[in-house]
Amino acid sequence: MQQYFLHKPLQVHDLVEMEPEQAHHIQHVMRMKPDEIIRLADGKGHMYYAHVVFRDHKVFACVDEEMEDHTHTPVDMILAQGLIKKEKWDFLLQKSAELGVQRIIPFTSSRTVVKTKDEKVDKKRLRWNKILQEACEQCKRSTLVALDSPKSFAELIKASEDADVKLIAYERADVKSAHVKEVLQKYPAPHKVFIVVGCEGGFSEDEVIQLEEVGFHRVSLGARILRAETAALSLLACISFFYEMAGDHHENTGTTGK
Repeated sequence: MQQYFLHKPLQVHDLVEMEPEQAHHIQHVMRMKPDEIIRLADGKGHMYYAHVVFRDHKVFACVDEEMEDHTHTPVDMILAQGLIKKEKWDFLLQKSAELGVQRIIPFTSSRTVVKTKDEKVDKKRLRWNKILQEACEQCKRSTLVALDSPKSFAELIKASEDADVKLIAYERADVKSAHVKEVLQKYPAPHKVFIVVGCEGGFSEDEVIQLEEVGFHRVSLGARILRAETAALSLLACISFFYEMAGDHHENTGTTGK
């Protein structure tokens, strides 16, 4: 069943006009027929069944009923990702959305090769947001991923202030690095987990120290060195799986985990 995001409040029995690109997709790509059922999301966590209506050469959706949402992750995951090359960045955006990330913060650090010129930032963000929306529709999420403008390393540190758990994926898996599972076990029921992953060149030791000084745990993802985009996706998957399993355990045992 095809899903579309409409950036407006929705109510049962509303007749809402689809946006031009969505109307084209319904008519000419999916070749839908009148009364065909689709899913609508308002981007704020509400989802609905609706049926397609063609009227006056326009495409509408008639909202039929609200549906229960099972797409939320157990914790809010914020990914701060050092900017990487275009194809890898696009892949990262798409797969992060599928894995349930709530917010993505692009940033630059001392080893960042990719530079984003100020005059091109808005254009890039439009394209990035389109990738994220399409990914959220494909995996049937009820909410969109928030995407920040690129930040400096100092701004990144400030953005992490209210996080309950702070993790930095660091390629030098020395005695100071714990496996991600060991760290998560210390935080049974966090609200927000903040993840930092570097660019292709990783972090300088000084940057890692700065992050540790504000409460970040350096974590290892195993014996193999992962590419930047792989490390980010691996961390998101580990966190989501860990807390989903913890939630299932608490349900089965009748405890809350608090």
